[in-house]
Amino acid sequence: MTAQIMVEDGEGRFAAHEHRDLAVGLAYIGDTIERSREFSSAELWARLHHTMGWLERELQPHLVWEDTWLYPDLDAIAGTPWATKLPRYEHRQIEAGIAALAADSVRWLGHATPQTDAEMVAHLSAIRALIGAHIEREDRFLLPLLEDRRAPAG
Repeated sequence: MTAQIMVEDGEGRFAAHEHRDLAVGLAYIGDTIERSREFSSAELWARLHHTMGWLERELQPHLVWEDTWLYPDLDAIAGTPWATKLPRYEHRQIEAGIAALAADSVRWLGHATPQTDAEMVAHLSAIRALIGAHIEREDRFLLPLLEDRRAPAG
């Protein structure tokens, strides 16, 4: 089933389901941050590598799906492209954060120090904050537009 068909069939329920799925990855990042002092540099690197895979496999396709299918639908419902200007901008911020994390991870590989471990945790904290705030804003302000459209008038 394609994303387009799922949007047409499930709309807000599907988008909310997607966000619940992303919560698992965010929880993993949060666990890494909270327990970072318990991990050796090698364990921290392994968790970063796992997170980078999740960002590539799960989050980035989700961002593309939103930009391609969900946001045009929301703009049409709202009658203005301004409805999704901020979330689209947040996508670019998230993508920039992922790119910075990827570039820095190459620099950190094989050069583990307490400083590089701290930088890794700081980057993961920033990514988690960006993604978490973005999802919360979508859930509170955008996804209700899909539900409002389906609600019977009167």
